[in-house]
Amino acid sequence: MPKVHVVVSQKGGVGKTTLAVNLAATVSNVLGGDPEHPPVLVASIDPQASAVWWAERGDPDALPFDFDQLDDRPDEVAKLADLDEYAHVFIDAPGSLARPAVLARALDVATDAIVPVIPEPLAYGPTERTVLDLIQPRNLPYRVVRNLWDRRDGHLDLDALTDWLDEQKLRYANSIIRRYKMHTTAAAEGKVVTQYPNGRTATEAKNDFLALALELGYGGTVA
Repeated sequence: MPKVHVVVSQKGGVGKTTLAVNLAATVSNVLGGDPEHPPVLVASIDPQASAVWWAERGDPDALPFDFDQLDDRPDEVAKLADLDEYAHVFIDAPGSLARPAVLARALDVATDAIVPVIPEPLAYGPTERTVLDLIQPRNLPYRVVRNLWDRRDGHLDLDALTDWLDEQKLRYANSIIRRYKMHTTAAAEGKVVTQYPNGRTATEAKNDFLALALELGYGGTVA
């Protein structure tokens, strides 16, 4: 049965779709995914359907994962953990409490949750509420992911976020996803991180997601 990962936060604009899509692409690449029979599914339960919009901008046949829009199909969300044709399912949740019944179904079948947070104080409260209200009552394993950090801004905001996570005793990943312009451009072109052209910045962007996927244990084991 697949491992089901819900990318969730009550705060909009923290990069949930970017995280879900690029983690899915990275994991599929690590697993040696065949585009005709990809081992990974991206399931969007966001009414805005950002993940599907992204996927349909490019060549869907070239994507390393399958995708579907399930925001109005709670019964199918509840069956995601039974799709034995996939090794992993990434669920892109809405940036609010829209479709609460569908979100509850997703969390009930999840293996774990990923909570992206950006290094801005306005993101702190919604991140904590997401963990306390939605994740911990289910005893669901989770990691907060410090997302979209622009290193040109220095470490002050990032350090403040890390200190706050420590103070709140929220579990967070060591890996950090940095902000790159090419992530925005790629979304408009329907490309994922594993399809970026060769170059230093592209390699750094790919390595961010690879490091996170391996840290979270999504790539299997290496002999």
